[in-house]
Amino acid sequence: MAISPLSAVDRTTLRWLRTRERPEAFSLLSGETTVATLEWVQREGSLATLRSSSGEWTMKRGGFLNPHVTVRSEEKTLARLSVHLNYHSIEVAGGRSYRFHRAGVLIPAWKVSSAGGEELLHVEPVREGRHLTAGAVVVAPRASELADLLVLVGLSWYFIVLAWFEDEAVETLAPFEGPDAPVSRSSR
Repeated sequence: MAISPLSAVDRTTLRWLRTRERPEAFSLLSGETTVATLEWVQREGSLATLRSSSGEWTMKRGGFLNPHVTVRSEEKTLARLSVHLNYHSIEVAGGRSYRFHRAGVLIPAWKVSSAGGEELLHVEPVREGRHLTAGAVVVAPRASELADLLVLVGLSWYFIVLAWFEDEAVETLAPFEGPDAPVSRSSR
């Protein structure tokens, strides 16, 4: 699959599409053009690789008391997402910082904002039942030219997918009860 440069496509509306189940893989598309891929090395781990026309980066969750996600290129850290209770912060090499937070209490979407609070990205997971299948990414017009755009889009999606995996694991241990709950054989 050919990967086109992000700078050569419409960057205002992007979408993540699940392309493989195990280990999980997603493609970032603008229209029908692939601009990046995000692939987990194995289902049980947090190590993933983001590939684009400009290079390949690894993403990995770390820390227990101070959880974070790092984006690395070879031996250099390009970005770090630090997880806090009510909001998360993204620090990019060169000193730029962003906020990453839920769009609302009852809204399953996430936002990336500038340090000053201006919304740059809106990322919304798309599901079928409890299964994550895709994600919509709306990029603010001002943000479409950001040098950090691919890092922000990739890092935010990585975080959302990892959180989804954790929710699925909990669901396996304690089945979901609600309108989307699967019907068990005993209740038929």
